[in-house]
Amino acid sequence: MLWAALHLPQRALDGALRRCADPHAPLALVGGPAQRRVVMLANEAARAVGVAPGQALAAAQAIHPALATQMYDAAEAHRLLALTCAWAYRYSGQVCSDGEDTVWLEVGSSLGLFGPWPRFERLLRDDLHGLGLSHTLAVAPTPLGALCLARQQDGLAVTDLTQLQRALQSLPLDLAPFPPDVREALHGMGVRKLRQLFVLPRAGLQRRFGRGMLDTMDRLTGDAPDLRTYYQPPDRFEARFEFDDEIRYSTGLLFPLKRLLGDLAAYLAGRDGGVQRFELVFEHDLHPTSTQTVGLLQPERDAARLFDLAKLTLERQAVPAPVRAFGLRATELPPFVPAGRDLFEARPASALDWPALQARLAARLGEQATHQLAPQPDPRPEHAQRRVREWRGHPAAPPLPRPAWLLPRPVPWREARHRVLAGPERIESGWWDGGDVRRDYYVVETEAGQRAWVFCPAGQHGPFLLHGWFA
Repeated sequence: MLWAALHLPQRALDGALRRCADPHAPLALVGGPAQRRVVMLANEAARAVGVAPGQALAAAQAIHPALATQMYDAAEAHRLLALTCAWAYRYSGQVCSDGEDTVWLEVGSSLGLFGPWPRFERLLRDDLHGLGLSHTLAVAPTPLGALCLARQQDGLAVTDLTQLQRALQSLPLDLAPFPPDVREALHGMGVRKLRQLFVLPRAGLQRRFGRGMLDTMDRLTGDAPDLRTYYQPPDRFEARFEFDDEIRYSTGLLFPLKRLLGDLAAYLAGRDGGVQRFELVFEHDLHPTSTQTVGLLQPERDAARLFDLAKLTLERQAVPAPVRAFGLRATELPPFVPAGRDLFEARPASALDWPALQARLAARLGEQATHQLAPQPDPRPEHAQRRVREWRGHPAAPPLPRPAWLLPRPVPWREARHRVLAGPERIESGWWDGGDVRRDYYVVETEAGQRAWVFCPAGQHGPFLLHGWFA
């Protein structure tokens, strides 16, 4: 097996930067009591002007008055870790996390699908940059070994146990996955490198630190299996975006909407599914929580297409009150089947297929503005179809052609000269509901070459009534 360790040391800061329209502006995460806020994390732009973790907030603002600040949000950091697991599930069925700052995925079984490691690595990094996650990445035959390498240097790749054990020899003890008290005790014994730890008597280490330390060492070097609980994607997606000030116009919701739908698309790609209906959730200060529903005709997971539909819904429906927090909730997550395309398709790449066009029209005009026609088991033309939101059946071929344009009601046939192409076809039905009809239908062609569907009373030869036109 070959494990890739994704070390995410500043998830909380990444979560804050994802909420900023300008992620390159100086930003600091603060915490502590209200009387004495301190800087917990600062982005690169803030550190460049002199802001550093541990500073009092007042001192940091004195150094840079325009410094943007946000409260440290541990829940957001945990959500980003879960999102990373959901995204990694796209590339491997064996994904796990330590619940703190690392996600592992087994990549050895995926190399045949995604290519050799350098290409696979570029693919992973491109996705992580798109998610806005700072990271270091390393590969090793054991999860803990990959973590140590990722903490040491970004991009290290070791493919067998012999190389791994040799690489671990030179690593500092502080990179090892031991509790802080164990590392402190080992420092007191003069142990600074892992090579020094590996040569110590195991019996003495067990008496001093317990059997758990030896188990960790064996899992680190590959001398014992590292059994872990693998991640399973949940059956629903929920995400939330909280604002510092109330948002009064829908345009102010477009940036968080795009970010949340990007996360949803990454989650859907990980579980190889789609979304057919999701809700936009608006939280207000002085008004009950409101929602807007975005529906699709078929499962979709393209972030750009989902954003277009949600944007149209926002523009069509007014939000009832200023928004303090904005969220997205998706519970209908059916399997996703990509649309089939012909190899030599003549349709332009930017053209919309019918389901996409209908979904766009429904988002713009409302779900009741668009419909499809489904066949009914009734031979009367007026009752042979009904309007439905979506129909996936396959109609049986009629015994005779049916016109594409059926008139709302029959009108007298005014063409004196015509040619009968087919018929008569007798339709006699409806006695049970008061709509009894007895007609003989004909397909006729006019002098101008138009084809029409006409009828007359059963057993007669005229006069004709026009009921539809063929395309």
